[in-house]
Amino acid sequence: MIRMALLVSILLIGLIAGPMLVGQKGYVLIALDNWTIEMTVISLGLMILAAIVGFLLLEWLVKRLLTLLTGSRRWLGGWGERKRQKAFTRGLVALEEANYQEAEKQLSKVDSAAFNGLDLLASAQAAAKRKQWDKARTLWEQARQYPAAELAATLHLVKLEIQQQQPHVALGLLEALSEKHQQHPRVALLWAKALAHAGRWHELQDRLKGWKKTLGLEKYDFWMRQAAQGVFAEIASKEGANQLKQNWQGLPRAKRQDPAHQAAYAEQLMEQGMHQDAEQVLVEGQKHGPHPLLLPLFKKLRSSNPLAAMRKLEEWLKRDEQNADLLSALGHLAKQGNDLPLAEKALTKALSLRSNQDDLLALAEIKEAQQDNSQALALYKQSLQAGS
Repeated sequence: MIRMALLVSILLIGLIAGPMLVGQKGYVLIALDNWTIEMTVISLGLMILAAIVGFLLLEWLVKRLLTLLTGSRRWLGGWGERKRQKAFTRGLVALEEANYQEAEKQLSKVDSAAFNGLDLLASAQAAAKRKQWDKARTLWEQARQYPAAELAATLHLVKLEIQQQQPHVALGLLEALSEKHQQHPRVALLWAKALAHAGRWHELQDRLKGWKKTLGLEKYDFWMRQAAQGVFAEIASKEGANQLKQNWQGLPRAKRQDPAHQAAYAEQLMEQGMHQDAEQVLVEGQKHGPHPLLLPLFKKLRSSNPLAAMRKLEEWLKRDEQNADLLSALGHLAKQGNDLPLAEKALTKALSLRSNQDDLLALAEIKEAQQDNSQALALYKQSLQAGS
C-alpha cells in the first residue's frame, strides 16, 4: 500500500508539474574526474522514475523466487513427514499382527520427538513380546523422557521390575512419579503389588487407607486381605500361634470387624492347624448374614465336628433354600464331619443349580466312599470337563 501511494503521488506531481515545465528544459551537469554527464531536468526525472520502477520490479522478482524456494522446502519437509507417518502406521499394524520384527523395523524409521515417544512405547512392546527385556527396558527409559509417554513407560518398567523380582527398583520408579500421576488407579494397583512382593505389609496397610476410592471396593478388599495375611503370617512365623491370637485381640475393634482382616486371620489360624478357632472367627464375623470374603472359607475348615458353622449355614438356608454357595459350603463341611448323607444331599442340590469342579470332586469322593464306583468315575470325568 505504501509503495502504491508513493507511485500515485509521483504521478500526481508529474501531472501538476509537467505542464509547468514544458519549455523549461533546464540543465544538469555531473562532473567526475574523467567523466562528465550532461542532461536536461526532464531527462533526469525520467531516469529517476525508471530507476524506482526497476527497483520495485526487482524486489517483486526476488520475493517471488524466495517464495518458490520456501515452497519447495516445505514440500520436501511434508514428504519426509508423510514417510515417517507411513512407517509409524505400518509399525503399529505389524505389532497388532504379531509381526514384532517388522514392527521394530518400521518404528525405527520414526522421529520420536514428532510422535512424543509413542513410537518408543510401541517398539518396547514389540521387544517385550520377543522376550528382549534389556532392549525393552532401554526403550521404555527413553520414552520416559517425553511427558506424553512418561506415565505409560513407567508403568511398563514397574511391571517388568516386579516380574523380575526387583520390587525395590519398582517402588523407586513409582515414588519418582509426580503427585498427579501417583493418583492414577493403575499406579496404585502396581504400587500395592510392589509392596506385597517386597513384604512391606505394614506400609501396604497404611497406603491402602488412601487408595480405597482409587482402587475400588473389590480390589481394596483383596489387597487389604493380602496385607493382613502378610502381617499375620509374619507374626505366626516369628512369634507363634499364641502371639498371633494375642495380636488379634489387641487390634482396634474396627479392624477386628473388618471382613478382610477376619478372612486373613481365619486363614492364618487354619495354616497353624487351629481350625476350631478359625471356625469361631468365621461364624462370629457373619452374624448378620453370609459375606463373600468369609463364606468360601467354610470349605477350608478341617474340623471333625464343625457344628457351629453347620448350624449357621442351615439357618441361612431356611431363608434361601436355592443358594448354591450355601449348599456347597454345607456339603463340604458335612463331608469333613463324616456326615455323608447330608453332604451328598447338599452337594447334589448345589450341582443341580450350577456346575462346580470342587463340588463334583467332593461328591465323587463321597460316592467312592459309598463304594458306588460307577457314579464316582462319572463324577470324576465331569469334574475334569468342568475344569477344562
